[in-house]
Formats: sequence, structure tokens, C-alpha cells
Amino acid sequence: MKRTVVFFLVISLCLGLVSGCGAYTYEAPQNKEESDIYVEPVDGIEDDFYRGADVSSVLAEEKSGVKYYGYDGEEQDIFKTLADSGINYIRLRVWNDPYDRDGNGYGGGNCDTDSAIELGKRATEYGLKVLIDYHYSDFWADPNKQMAPKDWEHKTFEDKVEAIYEFTTESLGRIIDEGVDVGMVQIGNEINYGLSGETDKEKIDTLLIEAAKAVRKEAEESSKDIKIAVHFTNLNNEGEIDGLLADLGAKGVDYDAV
Repeated sequence: MKRTVVFFLVISLCLGLVSGCGAYTYEAPQNKEESDIYVEPVDGIEDDFYRGADVSSVLAEEKSGVKYYGYDGEEQDIFKTLADSGINYIRLRVWNDPYDRDGNGYGGGNCDTDSAIELGKRATEYGLKVLIDYHYSDFWADPNKQMAPKDWEHKTFEDKVEAIYEFTTESLGRIIDEGVDVGMVQIGNEINYGLSGETDKEKIDTLLIEAAKAVRKEAEESSKDIKIAVHFTNLNNEGEIDGLLADLGAKGVDYDAV
């Protein structure tokens, strides 16, 4: 199988990107304002180059009063603005259950399957492909923290393997059934050193294999060409990444892009 290293140009529209930030109030401009900022276009980019934006927190931003505007200064859907700007892919993170027992969201956009459906449908309306980014956690997953969802914390590893397959199948199936144009699914987020509470490489690979099986199943049943991405960080450390990729190959993990 041909596998690709994807360089995904990402514009982050995220809440809670920097920890420790307080609340800020800004006075909105009353009229259209000009800016001296200008970014030179990059020559030679082909049409199939992934030009993406992570917009996972847009719903939370809009609920807080944020508005988006087009080039004419008129208010419009952020997805139209992105499409007009040459973006062709949208990434949406999905957490298992980003709410406490009282129904309060943990923050960061409270990104769950429902929010992915709502945002994904808006992206699809403007011709944008969607990448679903499963963290397999209830909140941020990164190299320093790969916590299992609270519903999985006390499961045996064998039960967790079953749970990751069932969750991926159910969540992705719902997203596709709602008409979202899913082009890629990311199974895990920055998983160099762990995934969903597991740090043993063999266990991580087993979870990835089950997640990939679920994606392939939903792709086949919906007759969609959905790529599978494995997501690492620290790409400047070539030795580490080469080792991680070699391990995926040795264990038979099914994926298309890194």
C-alpha cells in the first residue's frame, strides 16, 4: 500500500490554544478596516495539495459572540470565507465525552461527534473535504498527556480494544450518514509516546489496528474513499519518526498518511 507523508497547512481557529490566558474584551471596529498585512502567494502549488484549517472551536466561538466576515466586509459563514481563500480541507477534532457529570464542557470547543456533524455539514456545503481527528480522550491528547476517556478508565485492555472499534464505528458512521464529506480520519493525536492511556508500543499498535478496521468498515459501507492518517509530532526528529514508522510497518498497522 502506498503511504504518504502529508504536509497539512493548518490555520488554527482554536479556543484554549494557550493555557493560562485570562478573559479579554475587545471593542469591535465600527467600520471596515484596511490592513498592511499581505502574504505573498506560493507559486507552483498543485490543486491536490492539502490546504487545511482546524476550525474545531468555531461553534464555541460563535456562541460567545464571535462573528466572521468576508473580503467585502460583510458578515458571512467562516466556511465560505475559507473556501474563497483557497482552503480545501477542514480538520475537526472529536473527543469522546468532553463534559463533566453535571453537563459542563471542559472547554477547548467541547468538540464531540455532534459538533463535528454540525461543522462538517457547513464545510461540505462549501465544497470542503473534512478530516476527522479522533483523540480517543475526553480532552486534549498530546505527547505529555494521553488520557483514556473516563468511560474507558477502568476497562481491561481487551475491553478498551473493543471500545475503540465501537466508538470509531458509531461516531464516524453518524458523521457520514449526516452527509459530511469525510476524506480522511486521523486515528489518535500526537501519539509518539502513548494513546488513550496506553504507553506500551504493542498495545498502542493494537488500538491503532482496531481503529483503522473501524474506519475501513465505514468507508466500505458508505462507498467512500477515506484515507487513514497516523499523527505524530516532533517531525524534526527524523530518527524518532523513522523508528515509529518502522514499528507501524512491522506490526501491520493499516494507514495511508502520516
